[in-house]
This record gives sequence, structure tokens and C-alpha cells, in this order.
Amino acid sequence: MKICVEAIRADPSLMAHVASCDQETQRLFQMLVPFLHGELSRAEFEQLVGQVRHNLTFHYDHSGKLIENAISDRAARAEARQSSVTRGNTGHLWHFKVADDVVDSIVVSQIWKIPRSADLRAEADKIADRVHQMFLWFIDFSGEFIWRYCKL
Repeated sequence: MKICVEAIRADPSLMAHVASCDQETQRLFQMLVPFLHGELSRAEFEQLVGQVRHNLTFHYDHSGKLIENAISDRAARAEARQSSVTRGNTGHLWHFKVADDVVDSIVVSQIWKIPRSADLRAEADKIADRVHQMFLWFIDFSGEFIWRYCKL
């Protein structure tokens, strides 16, 4: 998201194209600008999205500390010591619940820093809704921008 929107903002011809879009597309672009480098909501974007991307989805935690901490946390809590594996007819139908629990622990506790004393589901849902909204703005803006750009 950041690279596309930053590249558009830095290019006068692309900004002129944004200005030629309908008001909703222009509004969506403006909703994304605060998440760019040097802008007001950049730290929020990095905390909610960037750290998940950098540590779990693309680059992984090369130090292994996040995974180690999540497993240690589970081992220290009696209610979290058991988990399950569900077998399926094919490999993609298997479900390793412990892997989901470890990833949830990394995202919820270590990256999003939701305290265990909070209602974890409610707090995680609030953050997930915020992240979802960011991506909706990006997808809706991008779809219309690309559609209009390709018509040129």
C-alpha cells in the first residue's frame, strides 16, 4: 500500500490523474495519505500492519524470539498447554490448532500488545476492523484508479 500511494503522491502526472477521478476515489486517496512515511498515522500503520508483515507474513522473525516467546507463554499457562491436530483427507485439510494459537499469541500479545487481562477477542476485533478499513480504502481507491488509468 505505502509504496503505491507514495509513488502516486510523488508523481505530478499521477496526482493529476487522481484529481480527474470521481470524488469518492479522491476521498479514498486522502484517507490513505496519513499512513505514509512522515505522516500522522504512520506509526499506527507500522504497529498494526507493518510488524505483522515484517515478522509473520513475508519476512518472518529471523531472530526466532517472537515464536520462542509465544511458545514459552503457552507453556507457562496450564490452560494453554493442550492443543489439537485435526486430520483431513489431504494435507490442506489438516488443522494444527497449536500453530494458530502461536500466531495469534504473536500478533495479539507481542505485536498489537493487547494485555492478557483485556477481552482479547473484542480488542483484537477492534484492531482487525481498523486494519480491514485501511485495506478497504486501499482496494477501493486502487481499483477505481487503475480502471481509469488503463482507460487512458
